[in-house]
Amino acid sequence: MTTPSPTTTTSTVQAIEQAEAAWLVALTQGEDAMTSLMLEDSRAVHGPVGKIDDRETFVHFTWTRRRMVFAKAEDLSITVRGNTAITTCLQEMHIVFDENLPPFPVQEAVTRVWEETAEGWRLAHMHQAKRMPPV
Repeated sequence: MTTPSPTTTTSTVQAIEQAEAAWLVALTQGEDAMTSLMLEDSRAVHGPVGKIDDRETFVHFTWTRRRMVFAKAEDLSITVRGNTAITTCLQEMHIVFDENLPPFPVQEAVTRVWEETAEGWRLAHMHQAKRMPPV
């Protein structure tokens, strides 16, 4: 579901959808891929107790502690207000915590705030809340 402002175009919504898709791919590619999609002053709220991290801390933690081998999103909703887009979705990730065990599925309810820049849409803020167990 998309809630466009009167000036939101189909191409804007498609660009945000592409940014969302690029983020899911970046989760499986590493720190550089994630960092390239985030604004320098990005913040992420994550973890079971609401940990708040800056961009570098978040991507390093994400990549070194939870190597993702698969990520997908469902029920994507996009709201556009000027140069800001707010997205919400259910995100499922399959994470390798131990190389001797099969990937562990994790599902989160996620809200992302994207800002339009000269380089395209970049992540300004993200809030992830785990859903246990994944459905």
